[in-house]
Amino acid sequence: MPLVVSPSDGNVRRLATLAAGLPLISVGVACTIRADIGVAPYDVLLTGTAAFTGIGIGLAAMLLPLLFILTGVALGARTRPGTYISALTIGPVLGLVLPALPVPPSISAQLAYFVAGFFSVVAGITLVVAADIGPGPLEIVMLALDAKGYPLARSRAGIEVVCVVLGWAMGGQVGVGTIVFALLTGVALRHTLTLVGFRAAVAEKASNLASTGA
Repeated sequence: MPLVVSPSDGNVRRLATLAAGLPLISVGVACTIRADIGVAPYDVLLTGTAAFTGIGIGLAAMLLPLLFILTGVALGARTRPGTYISALTIGPVLGLVLPALPVPPSISAQLAYFVAGFFSVVAGITLVVAADIGPGPLEIVMLALDAKGYPLARSRAGIEVVCVVLGWAMGGQVGVGTIVFALLTGVALRHTLTLVGFRAAVAEKASNLASTGA
């Protein structure tokens, strides 16, 4: 049975799908941070914020989404329950998982962490999109810009560049992994969204909109 929900699906199924997806994103982000070979563009800003301010990664992963929500609302975007659930869930889970992950002892272990993290993030985003309870904090900024005439692809690229530049300036993790996320996440999401029942055109738009970070 496809995971894509329909208007007839109850809130229980939607919430269950969302509840399965958000921890996967948290675990995936934790794995990529621990791999230390570069994180997703948004997570460059996240790790940079934590490094620059000295606050915990979990708290940073709650405050940044709230900032994006406020920005999106100021630009005219509308939020839905999933927007706030995402903002208040991913950060605390990330804050618990990351300290529990041992430091990888070798390059091969780092690569294993990164690969596991990448696919965990993609799987989590797929479930969150399938739940259809609302866009994530960063997505509402993209949607607001799209409503003002800025194409999603350009808005996403611009936001990711800003996240990388600001995050790197504050000491965030930038590396080969960042390039991998930037180049391959959209491709991977299109495939996984199609597999769970999305039409190709819808999967394309959703993959352009979806944020890959915490």
